[in-house]
Amino acid sequence: MRVPRFPSWLLVAALALGLGLAAPASAQIREGTYAVEGTNPDGSTYDGQLLLRAGPAGSWLANWRVGREQIIGLGLINGGVLAISFVIDGRPGVSVFEVDADGKLRGHWTTGGGLGTELLTPQ
Repeated sequence: MRVPRFPSWLLVAALALGLGLAAPASAQIREGTYAVEGTNPDGSTYDGQLLLRAGPAGSWLANWRVGREQIIGLGLINGGVLAISFVIDGRPGVSVFEVDADGKLRGHWTTGGGLGTELLTPQ
């Protein structure tokens, strides 16, 4: 019986994966100030700033400044996803972000009138 021969690079790759050496550590959602670039459901754009900080009992506090608006939100992180509830102009809303490898947060938000998008870049 003949034993199949594997290329040496395949053996090295398998060992590296088994030891956890091949994949870089994933980016983490972190406290701090983020530059905001967003698109409203109607296609108009906006920019501003977000301050994200850890709150009590595993929660996260968000403070957006967009134009003359200040929007306060309460969120949580689960499975690498940040979800934040907020109220703007008396309407409840929710935003959901995933973290990119470079630490940027990319997501969507709604107040019930369509989906907007936001990109949060760490400062």
